[in-house]
Amino acid sequence: MSSLELVLANIALKEAYLAFIAECRDDIIATNFDAVIPLSDTHTVEADIEKLTDFHLGKGLPDNWVPGSTYWLIEDKNRIIGTVNIRHWLNEALMFRGGHISYYIRPSERGKGYGTRMLTLALERCREMGLEKVLITCKKDNSPSAKIIQKHGGVLASEGVDGPDIIQRYWIQL
Repeated sequence: MSSLELVLANIALKEAYLAFIAECRDDIIATNFDAVIPLSDTHTVEADIEKLTDFHLGKGLPDNWVPGSTYWLIEDKNRIIGTVNIRHWLNEALMFRGGHISYYIRPSERGKGYGTRMLTLALERCREMGLEKVLITCKKDNSPSAKIIQKHGGVLASEGVDGPDIIQRYWIQL
């Protein structure tokens, strides 16, 4: 892997974000990540990134949302490999599905270790926020994500049914 860093979503990476969305749009919708990854286009990208900044500050949150920080995993300072959202605390809905952390790797970069690296960096941010443990959830049939979580010390705490999905809940001690 080349040079990687986790940076807060910001307008300076507008073109990189548009390229990321262009590749990922259909997959984001299919995997139901469109609630946490705005599907920007050239007409809305500034507003969408501003919305992510506001959510980081706890401003303009939709009902039943908590403040969350969206970071992008950047390769060589100009290409977004993935995105991770760290919720600052949990509410009842996030305790069931969502947890503290959700992450997404662009389809062309999956299976290359980026998810593992991004979660390592995200857990460092959680420690900096003062969290002592974090909840991460994933669908039971998402074995790549479960393996990444387990690699970071995730312990399966429970499973629950959400529509057609079985949701697994993992706790990671920091």
